[in-house]
Formats: sequence, C-alpha cells, structure tokens
Amino acid sequence: MARAKPVALRLPLAILAAGFLAPIVPRELIAAWLGGASGLSGILVATGVGAILPGGPMVTFPIVILLFNAGAGTAQTVALLTAWSVLAAHRVLAFELPMMGGRFVVLRLAASLILPLLAGLAALPFAP
Repeated sequence: MARAKPVALRLPLAILAAGFLAPIVPRELIAAWLGGASGLSGILVATGVGAILPGGPMVTFPIVILLFNAGAGTAQTVALLTAWSVLAAHRVLAFELPMMGGRFVVLRLAASLILPLLAGLAALPFAP
C-alpha cells in the first residue's frame, strides 16, 4: 500500500496539468491525424507517436487522455498506448540496448513491431 500513496498524489496533479494544456492542443490536427476517421493511417501514426513518447505512466496517461479528449479515435488510442508499452524508444535506448545488446533488441522489436497495429485493428470494430 505504500506505493499507492505516491501514485494517488501524482496522477491527479498530472491530469490537472494536462487539463491546462487542453485549450492549446489543435483539435483539428489531432482529429485529422489520429481521429476515428483516419483509419489504418491513423493507427500507423499513433503507433509511431506511441513508440517515441517518452516517460512513464504519470506523463504518458495524461497526454493520452488529452489526445483522446481532443479527438483521437479509440482504435488509434489503443495503438498509441500499445506502442508506448511495447516499443518505447526511450526504454530501448536507456535499458535494453546497453543491458541486452543489439541482437536481442532487434529480435524483440521485430517480434513486437506488429502488436500496436494488431491492437488498433482489433479495436476498430468496437470504436464508436
């Protein structure tokens, strides 16, 4: 239970900070690139964004909530979060590459690269 207290304090503050950023986010741009109507291309863009989005959950989830509220589609948001979870470039560079080596990183990324796309496509029928 000791770990829950810092999270319980940080997450509302992070969401509040994202709320202050919401008015400056270009909704038309988000809807065009990541909106539900963007389909497969939006899922691919979301995969790229998720792969390069740095930071842990306290940073990422408020940003994702901000994007979702600004018009990102459900399937695109699923792909973005999956890419952030599986492909995260900052974790690959900071941890995997130095600790596991290049061969391992290439094999893991090759095996995982399709996952965000599959997750986004799987979410398409459930998207409003």
